[in-house]
Amino acid sequence: MVAKPTSPAPQARKTPLTLVKATGAVEIKADADLSLADRRLFNHLLAHAYENLGKVESHSIELASIRRFAAEVRDGTADVNNTRLKSSIETLQKVLCQFNYLRSDGTPGWESAQLLGPCRIEGGTLTYTFHSWVSERLREPALYSYLSLRIIYEFESKYALTMYEVLKRYADRNAEEPYWQAKVEELRAVLGCVDKLKDWKDLRKYALDPALEEIGRLGDFSATLHEIRQGGGRGGGRVVGCVFRIHRKDKQAAEQAARELAKPKAQRRGERAAAAEDGMLAARTEAALRFLDGADVAKRLQWAKRAEELGMTLPPAASAKDNLRKWVPALAVLIVEEERLRVRMTGSS
Repeated sequence: MVAKPTSPAPQARKTPLTLVKATGAVEIKADADLSLADRRLFNHLLAHAYENLGKVESHSIELASIRRFAAEVRDGTADVNNTRLKSSIETLQKVLCQFNYLRSDGTPGWESAQLLGPCRIEGGTLTYTFHSWVSERLREPALYSYLSLRIIYEFESKYALTMYEVLKRYADRNAEEPYWQAKVEELRAVLGCVDKLKDWKDLRKYALDPALEEIGRLGDFSATLHEIRQGGGRGGGRVVGCVFRIHRKDKQAAEQAARELAKPKAQRRGERAAAAEDGMLAARTEAALRFLDGADVAKRLQWAKRAEELGMTLPPAASAKDNLRKWVPALAVLIVEEERLRVRMTGSS
């Protein structure tokens, strides 16, 4: 039986908003599928405990303070109970934190322990522990990342949060062109996608590309992904590795990211939805223009007549190619649907 953790007096200090996170913590390879909420909570608990990590047996925090912080950052209402936090705690206790290392004589070693140790909730206070082996690795001074706890709570994708944590430590290095490279299987392990999104195209479309877009919008750096392929076939062969090149933001871009963070989350979602709608409309317009530009005169006259029937006033010689942009955009959606045109979004392959 595991002894209950010693309950210290509740800590009145505030959780620091900047988390110093060691390499081992950043690249935790978990068999469990950690959700965004799970990852946020682990970061919050680590930030709160970091000052005393390895110095005391256990740490305490009011769960209500975690709920309030999350609600404030997300511009929402705090949970009325601890149900979701308790679920995340249980998940974190099932995750194994594993490390490979070299002993002083050069022989390899391996450690495995629970990411989060024994916990107890009494009177709304969570008392939690990290195994001594884990505490030692979490404080390892080799490579540190300084992570903003506020940005951590702003991310809406667990893949974005994970990639931000990993790439941040390389962005903080004193290198002219920082980058992170990994084999595909290593990348999958870090993302928790060993058995999910097995096709590379799906992994990139649903995990990596949206994550990099979110990091570029909210973070103090952006990153581009370069695929390493091997073998023949369409596209140059199978993707076996990746290089993420990191681009530090200049003052203007950093200020734009800060303004983005300052907006309520609902506003950011609305602006992204509007931008996506505008992008789709532009793509449909270009598809309709390409179609009519390549069509014969009869087809252009047919659509010009249709426009007049719908009450539009057309310019002279409306069917001439040079005049298409003066009236086709208003009919773009109709032309795309009825002519069954393929729409290509900007940036798609």
